[in-house]
Amino acid sequence: VHQMKTPLSVIQLTLQDIDDDAVADSIQEELERLRKGLEMVLYTSRLDSFEDDFRVEPTLLRQAVSEVVTENRRLFIRRGIRPDIQVDEALTVYTDAKWLRFMLSQILTNAVNYTSGTGKSVTISSYRQGKDYVLQITDQGIGISPEDLKRVFNPYFTGERGRQYHESTGMGLYLVREICARLGHKVELQSSLGEGTLLRLIFN
Repeated sequence: VHQMKTPLSVIQLTLQDIDDDAVADSIQEELERLRKGLEMVLYTSRLDSFEDDFRVEPTLLRQAVSEVVTENRRLFIRRGIRPDIQVDEALTVYTDAKWLRFMLSQILTNAVNYTSGTGKSVTISSYRQGKDYVLQITDQGIGISPEDLKRVFNPYFTGERGRQYHESTGMGLYLVREICARLGHKVELQSSLGEGTLLRLIFN
């Protein structure tokens, strides 16, 4: 994976010399897909040695969310989806910032990719629930069928709706669940067909 990052960087630099904006945008989109695929492979492999690769410390939740939204800004723009961040700037949770950003990237990518039509939004909000803090991501997407809801956290499961969107690997939510379990967090998901999906990360 690390060896493949170098040619990707070279291609990124070469893009600056392409005058045709449409061609450049198309290549940029494919580059982003390659990067996300490589990142998923890398983080999946790190799960086996998770105990040696995490550090729990106070983390500003809004800062982590903003960084991930910025990293995925091209995807939001390309899909015509607006990110709506409603997270208290002072809210601090105990987690591993690196793994949290990876989880947020998986969740937000799903939220955007499964939202069809422009002018819609993905809302990222936070609130207190007893002693816990909750980060809630709500999209206005196609939703998940009731029969698929029980299996969305299974590895490689894409479901009926996922097969309609060829970018689905079926690994994103599985990794989110595994990482949450290792960090002592919880993940919950609710969805209705045609109405969107709501996912909660619960920090205790």
